[in-house]
Amino acid sequence: MERRNITLEKKHLDILSPLLKKNQDNISASIREIIDFADIMIKSYGSIENAIDDAVSIERIENQRLLVDQAIWQWILECSRGLLPEKGIVESLIEPHFFSDIEGLATQFNDLCINLGWKTKINFKEPIIYILSGGSENQRELIAKLICSCLIDQKIGINVLSHRYSLTKLEMVERNSQNEAYNDCLTQLGYLDTSINEIKSRQEFWNYLIKTHIYNGYQMVTVHRKNYEHLTSGIKPVDTDIFSIFSGMPCININLQQLLPVIKSVFETSGIVDRVEIDQDTLKIFHSYTIDKAIKAITRTVLNILEQNGYHYEAIQTSSIIILQHKTEIDGRITELVDNLISSKGNFNHELMTFLIFLDGIKDKSLINNKANELGFRMGEQILMEYEKEFNITDWDLEKFKDAFSDIDQKVGRESNLELIDANVMHYIVSKCQIAHRHGKFKIHLCNLTNGLLKGAVDYAFKGDAVIKVEKMIPSGDDFCEFYIVIEIKLKMPIDESYDL
Repeated sequence: MERRNITLEKKHLDILSPLLKKNQDNISASIREIIDFADIMIKSYGSIENAIDDAVSIERIENQRLLVDQAIWQWILECSRGLLPEKGIVESLIEPHFFSDIEGLATQFNDLCINLGWKTKINFKEPIIYILSGGSENQRELIAKLICSCLIDQKIGINVLSHRYSLTKLEMVERNSQNEAYNDCLTQLGYLDTSINEIKSRQEFWNYLIKTHIYNGYQMVTVHRKNYEHLTSGIKPVDTDIFSIFSGMPCININLQQLLPVIKSVFETSGIVDRVEIDQDTLKIFHSYTIDKAIKAITRTVLNILEQNGYHYEAIQTSSIIILQHKTEIDGRITELVDNLISSKGNFNHELMTFLIFLDGIKDKSLINNKANELGFRMGEQILMEYEKEFNITDWDLEKFKDAFSDIDQKVGRESNLELIDANVMHYIVSKCQIAHRHGKFKIHLCNLTNGLLKGAVDYAFKGDAVIKVEKMIPSGDDFCEFYIVIEIKLKMPIDESYDL
């Protein structure tokens, strides 16, 4: 045992008095007890200073804060997700004069976490990035809300918020106004703020409405009072009204990538359909309607909303799904042209020339090669459909087809010769085509258009029983195009009973 001399003042002896009394005035025993206690403090807190700070924090907790069980704390955090803290709460935690110190906020929140015993650390990186590590995701989200609330006054909003494992990353960006910065915070972290505040303001209404939806399996449809009035009065509502009412946006000039999610939200939230899936720029609308008129009404409404914003879509309907496929500008013009060709009657050449001018204006010709072929195919089908109506044709043969296609060639300005070899074979030569040679220059995409027209007409007239055999083609270096249209003869099985198996 070592012996050391120590000097104590009366104040130190007064502090030691409880221990001296315990140890029967044995100063050495009391000092050893203090040394053991100091050793425990150093091991627990790293230093005596940290232990003293913690003692001060405990006193502050007793005076200003409340100790909460961990399970209850996590429950409180979970219940506050999607809600923003009031500004007064933020200012009670961080002095407002620190709000403008973008980098220094990390230090302020680190000190706050230490004082509160939160195991979360905040790191700052340029340009304006906060990385939160440690602690639960809910706790990190709360700290992110506090940081963002501090930065709103500096017109700094959220660019990207991401969670990964035990990290939360806040990438901030300067905005044009405090409102823009606040809207970032509201969208990313306060997404339930407006809803919860509204529910609290009209609790009886929302409780009853929610229970009604649950009881009816969410089969309720929400209708605006104006639309209800129109429906009960027999007035047909405007298709795009529902979009504007539910989205709060005018139904015009909306970017497609922004428009599709809004359509999904509007039609799902209103309960008009079961759900809407977005696959790139295709919409799949799932519903449980059985009356065809109702299904067509939904289809028409969505198509009109899309068309109002300049997007052409075509619908495919099945028993429980409506698929809306986006058509490019070329697709839209194809449909428009075919519709115009049907209605224009004698103005065929004008409509076709208008479309050819449109095709000439497209810079990327590779984009339109297949589309031109598709246009030609649809034109061939529609033209023959109108031809058979006009001349009351119920059954096509090559003789009738030769007459019809001669008329078509005259309309589109092609010099051709059509000759029947026999009842099942037609020889077809195109010696000059002003479509493919617009302005005296050969254009492959326009040649595809005329080839598609022939294929569409043959397919419509003979329902797959005829083939087109190509002998010569200008794109292959020949001086003209030469084809044979051949009707394939299908052998019929004899009906004699002796052949029965």
